[in-house]
Amino acid sequence: MIALDDAAWGAPWRHIRVGEKLLLGMGLVLTALIAPAWPTAPLVAVASVAAALGPARIPLRTLATGFGAPFLFILIGSASVAVSVGQAPADAWFSIGPLSMTTASALNGLQLFARSSAGTLAILLIATTTPMVDLLGWTRERGVPGPLVEVASLIYRLLFVLLDTVLAMHAAQVARLGDAPAGPHPFKRRMNTAANTMGTLLVRSWDRAARLTDGLEARGIEGDLITLPRRMPASPRFLAATGALLGGIWLLTIVWKAIS
Repeated sequence: MIALDDAAWGAPWRHIRVGEKLLLGMGLVLTALIAPAWPTAPLVAVASVAAALGPARIPLRTLATGFGAPFLFILIGSASVAVSVGQAPADAWFSIGPLSMTTASALNGLQLFARSSAGTLAILLIATTTPMVDLLGWTRERGVPGPLVEVASLIYRLLFVLLDTVLAMHAAQVARLGDAPAGPHPFKRRMNTAANTMGTLLVRSWDRAARLTDGLEARGIEGDLITLPRRMPASPRFLAATGALLGGIWLLTIVWKAIS
């Protein structure tokens, strides 16, 4: 989370309007969802990675770190679609016990994996080039109710506070050899340590949220905590490149379908 936030604050695309970056990112997402999976999804994935590593200058390690956790969910979800549980169909070409797979289910799972991966990479393109503060300010200007924006902003800031708390607690446990594999039951010891950490974190997060509420009430804040938005000029070159990229993907998809 810290790596993505640091990349967004230091990205060269910071001077580009949020709406223009959302046009590119969400345009890629919708293209991956609406257009035929082949070859659209691979094209969207390649375009997202190329834009992030090229013009946006996002480090490959940062992009890979951000894609790691979603990749596991995508892989599990695709496998659950590709593999059926129960009596194997007559046309199953893979069967182990109650698990089976047909050509149709495998293709559905592969399409889900391709579309989800492409859409996630397009979302990461937005996340690594646009700080959350800019996104929240943009949503406020577009008429999103102020209380919803404030709740999202406070939760986002509180996540970093809790992350610092987790790191401090982990460092304290390591100093006390709380994660050492010593003893007759090392796994049980680590599970007990993790459970104690989660319980303490829950109590501290509740306490910090209560103190934050008390602080806002003590200051008599009843309205929105509005921050000064950054006024950025329009970028015709970025819009033209966005239109060319999305149009090129759609054109290649149409040509591919016409040939095949």
